[in-house]
Amino acid sequence: MVVESKKSRESLTGFMTAAKSGVKKAADALRTMSASAVRLEVISAGICPTARLSEVAGSPEDLVVGVYIGVLGDMRGHALFIYPYESALLLVDMITGLPLGTTVDVDEMEQSVLKEIGNIMVSSYLNAISDFYRCSLLPTPPGLAVDMAAAVVDSVLLNTGRFEEDTISVVTKFAGIKGSLRGFFLYIPELD
Repeated sequence: MVVESKKSRESLTGFMTAAKSGVKKAADALRTMSASAVRLEVISAGICPTARLSEVAGSPEDLVVGVYIGVLGDMRGHALFIYPYESALLLVDMITGLPLGTTVDVDEMEQSVLKEIGNIMVSSYLNAISDFYRCSLLPTPPGLAVDMAAAVVDSVLLNTGRFEEDTISVVTKFAGIKGSLRGFFLYIPELD
């Protein structure tokens, strides 16, 4: 049985407070990009076995779109947005002002839109974390993958170098258009 020290619990509580503030800023940024109502909710924040993070997006075999952004600076980390494929298509329609159902594939233009959404949201999130901890955090250029949920999440976990350990993670759920838009934001800081 692992016993957490008071200092580590306070550190985790502080990180979760900063993370929730970051999610709020990211939601505000997303709302300014879209005329449709989109909500973000923190569904979990805390220590999670890394092996279970691939269950965040649902079934491991589900087709998803993942936008990955590395975080450099004083508190390095990994950010991943995971959208079920159909939700990614709807999100592109919402952001570009197209009638819902217009986008049917994730081609070059759609990839660009989804990467830009990821970039804006991660930047908002990092600004809140940076303000809380008074540190420098810089996003890397976004990468995009269309694959099975388990493959997308596992590729990010391999980047953390902590595949066999527990990690601090923040999982955020997107909701909108009467529940038809789903998505998840996962942030794994490299805290030692």
